[in-house]
Amino acid sequence: MKLMRYNHKREKTTQARLGVLVGNELVADLRAAYARYLIEEIGNPKGRELAAIFLPAYIAQFLHVGAAAWEALSETYGWLSDLVKSEPDALGLGGEPLFIPLAECRLHSPVRGSKLIAVGRNYPGQAKDGKHAGKLPACFIKVPSCVLGPGRDILKPAATRQLDCETELAVVIGKKCKHVPEDKAYDVIAGYTIINDVTARDITSLEQQSGNPMLGKTFDTFAPMGPWLVTKVEVHDPMHLRLRTRVNGELRQDGNTSEMTHSIAKLVSYLSQMTLMPGDVISTGSPNGGGLTRSEWFLNAGDVIECEIEKIGTLVNAVVDEPKN
Repeated sequence: MKLMRYNHKREKTTQARLGVLVGNELVADLRAAYARYLIEEIGNPKGRELAAIFLPAYIAQFLHVGAAAWEALSETYGWLSDLVKSEPDALGLGGEPLFIPLAECRLHSPVRGSKLIAVGRNYPGQAKDGKHAGKLPACFIKVPSCVLGPGRDILKPAATRQLDCETELAVVIGKKCKHVPEDKAYDVIAGYTIINDVTARDITSLEQQSGNPMLGKTFDTFAPMGPWLVTKVEVHDPMHLRLRTRVNGELRQDGNTSEMTHSIAKLVSYLSQMTLMPGDVISTGSPNGGGLTRSEWFLNAGDVIECEIEKIGTLVNAVVDEPKN
């Protein structure tokens, strides 16, 4: 299943809700559908109240609810898959459409968890400075103000002349966990999405001279995410997925998750030495390419970036100059 936060383009963004992709590129309103299903199909008069609890507006909230939410999702998705064939114009209990075309939707970042942990130097030949992955993963934090939804503009700060991008497979944690063994790592994963790890290379280079990079990785909008969360049952082998980055249609990165130095299981196990919460995200690194490979590939205002990962989809964002205050 492809889960998303969305609203109709004619609606206010405050009306964003939980949806799932069904049928022929249609997005279904999960809460409204579950309420109707409970009342009309199951005969439960508290359908509206239960739908609000088990299928809330945010995916992180959904994950916090746990097994009961997944059961509600499974029941609703199965019912919707049949309903869309027989009643494509179906309405919810309040008269709202249950299905709207994906093209008419505005998608939001799938999750905003308590932590967004990114992994650097996790693919061979990624860096030109001679530093490569060591025995432990090289990790850093992206802050919440970095997170950006699909189709939104990446702001290029005036301070950088070397803006870069990287397509990364992102792992979304599905349950509270700590000290997870590698052979149990997939048990705590809810699914996967795409992150574009945007970096101001010249800023990080200066910061590294004094210690550790921070601003160069965490300017506003430096972590576009989406377009949705693909549940783990839909991705049979996340360690064999093709990743590609295109800028203005030109291929800039082309790799495969099989090339990772530290596997998904190892990353989850290592990072779970601290408590991981539902909705936390681990961005697993990126193959060689981009501005680190060719300096003329640094980004400018007007560039359009497509981050594509097999079985997940394509995340598209454009670059604009950050407005002056």
